Formats: sequence, C-alpha cells, structure tokens
Amino acid sequence: MAAALDLKPLSAKAFARYLYARVPGAARFRFALKDIAAKYVSKPEFEGMTRLALDGGPIIDVGANRGQSVAAFRRLAPGCEIIAFEPEPRAAALLRKYFHGAKGIVLNDCALGHAPGRFSFFIPHYGMWDCDGMAATSREEATLWLRDGGRMFRFDERLLNVEEHWVECRTLDSFILSPVLIKLHAQGAELDILEGAVDTLRRSRPALMCAFPTGAVVEFFQKLDYRPFSFDGRGFIPGLAGGGATFTWFLTAAHLSRG
Repeated sequence: MAAALDLKPLSAKAFARYLYARVPGAARFRFALKDIAAKYVSKPEFEGMTRLALDGGPIIDVGANRGQSVAAFRRLAPGCEIIAFEPEPRAAALLRKYFHGAKGIVLNDCALGHAPGRFSFFIPHYGMWDCDGMAATSREEATLWLRDGGRMFRFDERLLNVEEHWVECRTLDSFILSPVLIKLHAQGAELDILEGAVDTLRRSRPALMCAFPTGAVVEFFQKLDYRPFSFDGRGFIPGLAGGGATFTWFLTAAHLSRG
C-alpha cells in the first residue's frame, strides 16, 4: 500500500515539479510563461499597495528574484522608483535583461544583512531545474523547500546539487534611502536583513511586506510599533497572513490612518 501511494502525487503542482527536474526545457518554459504573466497579474497581497498613500516615494524590493514583484510595483505604483536587490547571479542577470534601461528602476546585485562583509550563498539545482528562487545563506535553508514531501513528488536526493557562491553584503542603512514601502523575501534571512535596516525603518517608517515572517521577525517589528496584517482584497485585517498567502503586511497606526 505504501509503495502504491508513493506513485500518486499529492497535487498537480507537485507532479509538475517532478517534471521540471526530469524533462528537458520543462522548467525553463514554465518560468518563461510566469515571467510574461507577471507583467499583468501578481499575488493578491500586492493589491494592498492601492490602499496606502505611497506618495510616489521609492519602493525597495529585497529578494527581487526574476522581477515578478518589480513588475507588480510598476503596474500598481507607476509613479514610484523601484530599488531592487538580488544577489543570486542567474536571477540578477535576468533582472538586468528584463529591465535594462527601464526608467525608475535601480538594480543591485549585492546581498543585505546586519553588517557589511562577504558570505557564502547557496543555490540549489534539482535535476534539470535551476532553483534560483530558493537561493539562501545556508545549505539547509536552500534545500528545505525541495525536501518538503507536500511540495515535491518522489523527491530524489541523487538529483540535488547545491552550488556555493561568495557575495558582497551591505546593510540597507548604508544606502541612506527613504522608502515608502519595503518588500522582503529572503529565504530565512529576513531578520538578519532587518537588523541592518533599523535606522531606515525608524527614519522613514515605510510599510513592509514580509514573506512567511517568523516569531522573531514579528517581535522585531513590534518593538518598532509595527503590527501584522493580512490583505483580503477589501482591506487590511489584523494578524498574520494565512490561506496560502506569501506576504504579511507590517504597518503602523499612521499607515492605516492615511490609507
């Protein structure tokens, strides 16, 4: 019975990922379509931007990956400058390709953290699938998603390879920016990045979108008088995002009064 169950994927997405690793070109074709779609649609959480008074200030995109969120920001806040950070080499190259010469977009290929320096960056590859969106600052964090049985059908350790890259790291504070919004999706490094952005947060009081915030991240924000909210399409609801949502909003009382 157990062997029979193993032959059946838990979801269509899990089976699609099985194919990405084994069928030549499958992953590249799938993500090329996703890159095109990003120009027109985005995760529902991004619509929360339309309920805030952003006043045309800069938006910081930490973990810009292939540019999906950059495209969302361009569509939903066309008057805002976008400052994107992506240290993973392949994703950074795609960002430069997609947005080269685009007005109001600044691309940075350094990592962000609590202190300047250099550190190892781990990029997983699973069979024929280059998993650039899962790059992380630890080997464990970089492979955690792939090892999840609910997401991967018949995971095969023999297909997994992890590259190590050295990248430059800076603090967000060192850029001396005054953002109105920060999006943060950094594969477990969110708290480390936030600790290097305290001055920016205190000075500018931006709204924030944070992917899968941990208890430590929530506590960090609470000390700065930010509270977590989900966005349901109609408005902000107190509490962490759930139901398959990636991003929780962190807002101050001032954001809600101006929205």
